[in-house]
Amino acid sequence: MIHRRWAKTALAAAATLTMFGTLIPTLAYASNSTSSNTSTNAAKGAPTNAIASSQDTAPNAVAQNGHITGVAMPVAPETMAKSILVMDADNGQILYAKNPDERRAPASTTKLMTMLLIAKAVREGKASWNEEVPVTLDAYKVAVEPGVSDAYLDPKEHFTLQDMMKFIAVISANDATIAAADKIGGDKQAFVNMMNQEAKHLGLTGTHYMNPDGLPSPDHYTTARDLAELARHIVTDYPEILSYTSLPKVTVRKGNTWTSTDELLGHFEGVDGLKTGFTDDAGYCYVGTAKQNSVRLITVVMGDTKTNIHQRFIDTAKLLNYGFHNFTEQKSVKAQQILANTVYLPEAAKQHLQVKAERDLIADLPNGMQGQVVMTPAAGIKAPVKAGQEVGQLAYQVHGQTVSSVPVVAAQDDSKASWFIGVIRRVHSWFGHLLHRA
Repeated sequence: MIHRRWAKTALAAAATLTMFGTLIPTLAYASNSTSSNTSTNAAKGAPTNAIASSQDTAPNAVAQNGHITGVAMPVAPETMAKSILVMDADNGQILYAKNPDERRAPASTTKLMTMLLIAKAVREGKASWNEEVPVTLDAYKVAVEPGVSDAYLDPKEHFTLQDMMKFIAVISANDATIAAADKIGGDKQAFVNMMNQEAKHLGLTGTHYMNPDGLPSPDHYTTARDLAELARHIVTDYPEILSYTSLPKVTVRKGNTWTSTDELLGHFEGVDGLKTGFTDDAGYCYVGTAKQNSVRLITVVMGDTKTNIHQRFIDTAKLLNYGFHNFTEQKSVKAQQILANTVYLPEAAKQHLQVKAERDLIADLPNGMQGQVVMTPAAGIKAPVKAGQEVGQLAYQVHGQTVSSVPVVAAQDDSKASWFIGVIRRVHSWFGHLLHRA
């Protein structure tokens, strides 16, 4: 009888993961006032399924570019742009894409990187919003160049870095862009080097810069995917930039006030940026973002005709409505939430390691669809383990395809078991196998 109890104990200890589910309340999505689609208002909440466990450490199939195999996705609107991407800023999930990796001339959407580096320099104490920015010779040359978007800055005038940021964000002023680049980088070429370094740091593999303003150059290009990732980094980590891109107008000097190049500001619920662009080479471009009921979307349209200045905004409104009204953003697990699942470490002191989600697990699904939350332990994890160490992945899956995932980290330290405890466990295991054969 004693040996059978030992066997049951050993077998119980060998269970690698436990499964429990948590219900999270559903919140209502509001429809956009510019849309007539009121029958498909999305809900923000979480599915009522349990967290499943997987011992398979091989990667699952990943939903690509807003397409989930075997799932009827909402029909995307007809648009004129050559490259398109719609992304949920909260998790980076792509809801729809068209030619997202084609390299294209970005025109003034280039200035998103310029604005990012300006805000970064201020945050790091390398610059101040209130310090004066000289109108350099390079900036003045741009200011007097015909056919270029400018604030017509004069070297005799005095402007702060904050002024320049407003001119860049609101009226896409190339002269202000060059002046700010000279101030932050020391000179234009040094600033361009900073732009390319930051692009590499952010993983923007389809992007290369030749200038801070986006004027045509053969080796100056980006992709819709990279622009969306850059915009997501801005709204997530440098949201102060939105206080500039959301300005409806700016006064450069007395009697000289201009309205924003962004036609959606004030005309589409929740829009607060980001950046327009146009050159003959690029066509009309626009990187937009809007927030409704705590859900923020990012849209990118590139090459959206070369003849209709308004089409990029018409298409963006369609894409935002598509995202807001056809998908449900589901927050299945909150950041730092302790999971009922544990990770089994046979050589550890505690063996069943308590774990938590590193970030919110958020997935966007077509309205009415449900998926499954699956936890997969990482291969080769051995004791000792430190709190915060990544030990697996938590994924939201539909039809076996990962829609969204976040790291699972240890919630506590777990040391390696002592030699004596190891011997006891091996004895238990040996008796368990022996009785099982009997």
